Amino acid sequence: MKKIYLILLLAGLIRIIDITAPIIGWHSWRQSDTASIARNFYENGHNLLYPQINWGGTGTGYVESEFQIYPFIVSVLYSAFGFHDIIGRLLSVLFSLLTVYGVYLLVKKMIDENTALWSALIYAILPLNIFYARAFMPDAAMLMCSVYGVYFFSEWLDRSNVKYFLASWLFITLAVLLKLPTLYIGLPLFYLAFQKYRGPLFKNIYLYILAAIILIPVILWYYHAHQLFLNGGSSFGIWTYGQDKWGMFSLLIDPAWYNDIFFKSIAERHLTYPGFILLIAGLFIKRTFERERLFDVWLIAVLLFIFVAAQAHRAQEYYTLPFTIPAAVFIAKFLGKYLPMESFKTAFRNYRFKSYLALLCVMLICVLSYLRVARFYNGEVPDSPVLKIGREMQNVSTPQDKIITIGDGNPVYLYQAHRFGWTAMPQQLDSLFIEARVKEGAKFIAGEKVIFERNNSAEKLSFLMKNYRVIKNEPEYIIVGLE
Repeated sequence: MKKIYLILLLAGLIRIIDITAPIIGWHSWRQSDTASIARNFYENGHNLLYPQINWGGTGTGYVESEFQIYPFIVSVLYSAFGFHDIIGRLLSVLFSLLTVYGVYLLVKKMIDENTALWSALIYAILPLNIFYARAFMPDAAMLMCSVYGVYFFSEWLDRSNVKYFLASWLFITLAVLLKLPTLYIGLPLFYLAFQKYRGPLFKNIYLYILAAIILIPVILWYYHAHQLFLNGGSSFGIWTYGQDKWGMFSLLIDPAWYNDIFFKSIAERHLTYPGFILLIAGLFIKRTFERERLFDVWLIAVLLFIFVAAQAHRAQEYYTLPFTIPAAVFIAKFLGKYLPMESFKTAFRNYRFKSYLALLCVMLICVLSYLRVARFYNGEVPDSPVLKIGREMQNVSTPQDKIITIGDGNPVYLYQAHRFGWTAMPQQLDSLFIEARVKEGAKFIAGEKVIFERNNSAEKLSFLMKNYRVIKNEPEYIIVGLE
């Protein structure tokens, strides 16, 4: 069996660990939003143009967001196989495995087979790549589309075949629709085109056509998505310049931001420190082929994205997942030179210290990846109070009842309860807020008690218990009726 298939088998096996876990725990916020959209597509007619979340209150619930093709595909699979969260997780696993293979194909084409195998293996075992490869999120699909978009673009440049032109258009367009910041991929594409055409690059009509047919669907979708928000919908805040995700350039003069991004996030969480050491070492490996510099340009493009969306990368590490694609290649370049898969004995004889260092780092990456992923999985337990609240709300309420959930704004409570309503912070709970929600149809309030403690709002919990009908008062959570 070819080595790449063994790598794919390994990648698949480690990605299906705990695959039946409920959507709770680490990053349940983003996962439950995506899962809610998938379920609402499934229950309300598969209308791809109208993604709907559960926390819209009395609004439509239609949300200004990225193009929700991933949850739409999940909803179609629900129609075929029934509603099961595992379907969304398995779809992410499939996309992730395709990414591993795509990395192999691209690196093999640009460098060599040995580096391609190491790139695929390293990409497959990095800890956050494992976790997000089975998360109910669109990131695995976006990464896959990015890799194949670049690969098929390079194939079109080499072969001038219309099928590769169309394939590159499809994958690049989907990548940008799935995540708008994936526009950074334009820089690696530009490098490949420049390498091919040099000066006449700007006279190539096909490149202008490709750019146009990529950007037109993107512009049309995000215009439509903004109309959903303006017409009474909700928003994921994709245009909040200077407030949330992007445009906060003042962070770039804060040394703490660089520590958070490059050491706590990239070195510790994404690559592990042994992987980070190999990345730095790999950057100094001599480039053998001109096209090999594609990955230098790709790395620069992702770094530019990190600087532009400074706060997003600090707040949510999944924004930094694209960094692991070129990073895996540079790690692989060091491993490919000092730990070649086809000749380990020769490597240990010729590069004794560096070969043993490479082997040690690979072993440590495996151990540290396991420890980090296991810690993430520890939060996905069946006796979670989130699931208890969800089951209890389904018992005491009807599907038409709207509820207020207290949980740092996390929509996972609404998702597990299979109800629409509001997410709120404990500090918001006063008589005026609750009366306003009751007029809008709220029937219940539910929340974890630890959230009240965490927000120094124990008096709000007492307020609920004294002024409203207590339905459940458990050690971990409370549910009160508002009628």
